[in-house]
Amino acid sequence: MKEKVYNTILQRIISLAYLPGEKISEKNLSEELNIGRTPIREAILQLREEGLIKSVPQSGTYISKINLQKAKDARFLRESVETKIIQESIAKLNEYDLMVLQQIIDRQKLEVRTTHDDMRFFELDEQFHHYFYKATGRDQVWRWLQMSNMQLNRFRVLRLRSKSLSWETLVDEHEELLEAVTEKKTSKATKLISSHLHRMLTEEPTLRQDYADYFE
Repeated sequence: MKEKVYNTILQRIISLAYLPGEKISEKNLSEELNIGRTPIREAILQLREEGLIKSVPQSGTYISKINLQKAKDARFLRESVETKIIQESIAKLNEYDLMVLQQIIDRQKLEVRTTHDDMRFFELDEQFHHYFYKATGRDQVWRWLQMSNMQLNRFRVLRLRSKSLSWETLVDEHEELLEAVTEKKTSKATKLISSHLHRMLTEEPTLRQDYADYFE
């Protein structure tokens, strides 16, 4: 039960359903989820240890603001790992894998043209990158990275909400990467994934300007 509550609150934090700095209440969560206070308290404790929730004495419990240093560290770790994953994928991906990756890109394009659902687009973005890990037999590595990606993922979702930054740019970069992988151009694919994952650093000033109150 505690794990279910934890995952529910975590998803709301990552998706920005709970905004950075927003106050939450054990009582309200208990009523909303129709569950006792104990598993909620345990879930909040775990999220506090992970830096996603903070308790202020005599004030209450709040969603932590986005910690940019942790987000940047997670980005650095992911870039270091994912460049190796892409290099491995050059030799391992087959025609079916390439077709699946293209289908994910096509669904991203559809989101851009139609519903413009930021969380659906984010999920497809995750699917695209995750597939390289699965196809190279590195799924466990992806799960390890996800444990350190929480602040980074909040940043990424916020990036999708910004009217100053284009979704099309991300899709174009996915297409370029897939083309390089398909053509087995290892050096080009490595540069493209590094540039793609480096984007956070170039877009940080825009997000800090648009959403100054959301960052520590």
